[in-house]
Amino acid sequence: MLMLLLVAAIEMPRAVATQNRLSQATTAMADLISRQDQTRIDDVYAAAPLVAAPYSVAGLGIRLTAGGVYQVGQDFVARVCSSVQQGMPARAVDSDLGPPPSGTGFKGDRFVMAETQLTYRPLFSFFPILNNLTFTGKAVWPVRDGVSYNGQPEVVLPNGKPCRS
Repeated sequence: MLMLLLVAAIEMPRAVATQNRLSQATTAMADLISRQDQTRIDDVYAAAPLVAAPYSVAGLGIRLTAGGVYQVGQDFVARVCSSVQQGMPARAVDSDLGPPPSGTGFKGDRFVMAETQLTYRPLFSFFPILNNLTFTGKAVWPVRDGVSYNGQPEVVLPNGKPCRS
């Protein structure tokens, strides 16, 4: 019984810390791509393990998206302008993302989004709930410094095009 308590005292905080570090890594990648057009996206992907250290993010799926806000009738909707990925599918250009993120509720607003997915690998397999646990992260960030297209500064991800006007 004491051994089980010892394992739980190690594994549970480790799982929580891994989720927290993944969240920080997701936010860091969103911040990095919000600053300018990225020609070397591998540098952004490489930030995740550095921020998440000392916890392993082996098998991490990353999706980075640049988006814009468009008016459809009386409503505003967020759409994908360009997207890149590593280990998970990229978003289709012009696909809807739903309502605009907070702070981007006007036609023409631009933003970036980082999404992550990680299957947790416990040190001990005594707790079945931890064996198939998947952590996800999502961070939406306004464009901070991009090239101006159609009167709006925006970020264009590699092999992508600027948002349509």
